[in-house]
Amino acid sequence: MNRLAFVTFDPSHVEAAIKLVMDHYGKEKEEVSMLPVFSDYLPILAKNMKALAGKGEGIALIEDDTLLGFMAGYPIDAFFGRQKGIFVPVFGHGTVFSRRAELEQMLYVEAAEKWVKQARFTHSIAIFAHDEVLLDTWFHLGFGNRCVDAVRVIRSQPSGDPTLSFDEITIENASSVASLHAQHHRYYRSSPIFMPTPEEDALADLNDWLSRKGNRMFVVIYQGAVAGYIRYQGAGESLFSVHPRIRNITGLFVSPLFRHLGLGEKLSNHVESKLLAEGVDLVGVDYESINPKANRFWGRHFTPYTYSLVRRIDERMDSVCEESR
Repeated sequence: MNRLAFVTFDPSHVEAAIKLVMDHYGKEKEEVSMLPVFSDYLPILAKNMKALAGKGEGIALIEDDTLLGFMAGYPIDAFFGRQKGIFVPVFGHGTVFSRRAELEQMLYVEAAEKWVKQARFTHSIAIFAHDEVLLDTWFHLGFGNRCVDAVRVIRSQPSGDPTLSFDEITIENASSVASLHAQHHRYYRSSPIFMPTPEEDALADLNDWLSRKGNRMFVVIYQGAVAGYIRYQGAGESLFSVHPRIRNITGLFVSPLFRHLGLGEKLSNHVESKLLAEGVDLVGVDYESINPKANRFWGRHFTPYTYSLVRRIDERMDSVCEESR
């Protein structure tokens, strides 16, 4: 008779866990063929997974010494609000692929009980975007989408628009875009995004970002006005965005006064022409699906490969858990 057991996810499980993640990644690559080969990620994946296992926060499901699945995440003290939570990255969970709906539910039931007892009420998990079975599974567990990682192949871009010019932003001229950057920062507070971005010194934030190696930023100028900007860097939010072939857009904003001109696409094309000249062939982006404008724009031009889903548990469960302790 087969025996199932939940145990703590530890470094002894990492090798088998990587194979489970590889199977899921392979299925996503069948849908998003431009993604790099899985073996390219093995060093960074092993390093990050060992770190997760070393925290002792994860669980593994074992059947007769065989790893059927695992789930491990990063505890966060204030996660999308004042409550504690946990984020399970796309490499932080995996199961035998053919049984993924059943096994992911089993893992979450076990893990969620542990998290709620720790007063971690915001749960987030990243999954591969084209796995309809897991999308349905997590939807019925009360999760909704919040963030998307997407990618596309860089293409040769059409010649420039003579009514526009582009400048690169450095620390020396960052003040020219500080006002627009502050406007972008405040935009996330609006409906239906409702991200309570704190007040900040926009110029200081820009200078800090620009001082980091590999970070580049460009503005588009229309009739003498800085009308929008775009910026990119090496790494995005997802582990699978970290690759020599990929650069990641981490900000794009166009002043509302100029949005009728299609400047977002022109900024993206400008960056792609720069990257193509450098021999980079993939560009990635992460964006909030709760931002309708971003969701429409990026979804039109890029292919999603992961979704980050979120569920919020009623914090009154804390008092219930206290009573049962």
